[in-house]
Amino acid sequence: MVRTRRFQLGVSAVVWLGTMAVPAWAQGTQPPAPADAKPAARGSRAPVPASDTAPVPVEPPPQRTPQAVLAATRIRDGDALMRERRYREAAFAFLDAEHAAPEHVEARFKLGNALAVLGYYARAIEEWEAASRLTHDAAIRQSAQDNITRARVKQGESGASPQAVGQPPGSGPVAETTRAQARRAYEQGVQHISQRAYAPALQTLTQAIQQEPLLTVAYIARGSANIGLRRYAEAAADYQFALKLEPDSASPLYGLAEAYRALGRNLEARDLYERYTRSSAADVRPELKEESRQKAERLR
Repeated sequence: MVRTRRFQLGVSAVVWLGTMAVPAWAQGTQPPAPADAKPAARGSRAPVPASDTAPVPVEPPPQRTPQAVLAATRIRDGDALMRERRYREAAFAFLDAEHAAPEHVEARFKLGNALAVLGYYARAIEEWEAASRLTHDAAIRQSAQDNITRARVKQGESGASPQAVGQPPGSGPVAETTRAQARRAYEQGVQHISQRAYAPALQTLTQAIQQEPLLTVAYIARGSANIGLRRYAEAAADYQFALKLEPDSASPLYGLAEAYRALGRNLEARDLYERYTRSSAADVRPELKEESRQKAERLR
């Protein structure tokens, strides 16, 4: 567990969402077509034509909790990256938004958009299906279904690629050179945290995650960096995803408890401290068990 001083520790949205009256979700998110675009080779992915899309009305904004604010911020980041055609980075931004607020319809819809342009049609379909389940707006559901229908056509055309069979970005084999780069970035990030250089730590740990998206320890360490920067909602999102990746680990429990306590979510923090004290995971630290017990008592 990384310790900080105070705490221990695709296709653009316009193309996919519609070309008629542009909704708030899609305003300004369409990147220009690449000047050197070439016809797709046989069996390769291709974007869905803009002329085949349906408009989407504006979903009412979610409650403005710290997690919702973080989600909105990362969605704006993702929109900017989509405009720059940096689709992979945009996907990570929308994924951060989803981690922060799993029921955020816009985050899920736009993550589907970014995954679709990267050719991850099965994963895009999952996100649009989730958005459809979460929204009460019939028009959004219809647009999600329209996108799903077109993505399934593209999925069939793309053959048996890793994207087509539903592997999310980073879940397939990672080249050893890339894995080594991710580990070096992670170790550098941990070193920055030990020096209380939290901003550089955040940068290098984000690089590690982009290189190896399922590297659990990088999310835990980035949570510590975010706590060092007092970015508690961001820290909570990192710890939550680390728990999703490794539900039996203990370090994310303690980190998430610290983030929730800083956010004033004391009942949830107390529950997490208590879970840490009961954990028998290999990464449990005896001194943090005692601290967790004391902090849980103080929150009663």
